[in-house]
Amino acid sequence: MKLKPFVFPVLYISLIFTLVLGLYFTSRMIEADSSDSLKDVTYVSSIVLGNTVPVVNVDVTVNNPYVAEDVKIARYFYNSEDDVDRQRESLVYYNNTYMPNTGVDYTSEENFEVVAILDGTVIDIKEDELLGKIVEIRHENEFVSSYAGLSEISVQKGEAVTQGMKIGTSGTNKINESLGNHLHLEIYKNGINVDPLKVIGQKLGDL
Repeated sequence: MKLKPFVFPVLYISLIFTLVLGLYFTSRMIEADSSDSLKDVTYVSSIVLGNTVPVVNVDVTVNNPYVAEDVKIARYFYNSEDDVDRQRESLVYYNNTYMPNTGVDYTSEENFEVVAILDGTVIDIKEDELLGKIVEIRHENEFVSSYAGLSEISVQKGEAVTQGMKIGTSGTNKINESLGNHLHLEIYKNGINVDPLKVIGQKLGDL
């Protein structure tokens, strides 16, 4: 039986039409599935982004290294811009030599708890011949605080500490022996020794 000439074109056109129609409906189904999936993704993303908390809390205020009410400043950080009387109060006399004080000395009649001024990580614990037992803590924004003259240490090297957490107890040391029971606090910013009183009470983001 011989097929008529117009049969083959009709078959080709029908086949092409069927393929195009199939591809059209398949693409619509994929788009619908994708749309539903993207709705869920957008919803979850908005929740996550809306509750993102910055790693560095720049609004936190730097605290004092103690909580007891009877703690007082016995010796200030030496600053060449201070008046003569304050400079005199900021000198350390040891071994017949006057030296500028590189921190602030806090005293009290009785031993007091020494606490972290900010969240951070204990990077070193050591004992110096002149300054006694020392704890050093690294904080955000390139700050390091050093607590010297401790009689007891309550933390370990590598330990994460929170602001206000007890790290030790005040004590004595050779270089400031005349002060009796006290804490010698030093603060460094980018490796440079700074006046603790210009840091304490300030917001971290402003320093």
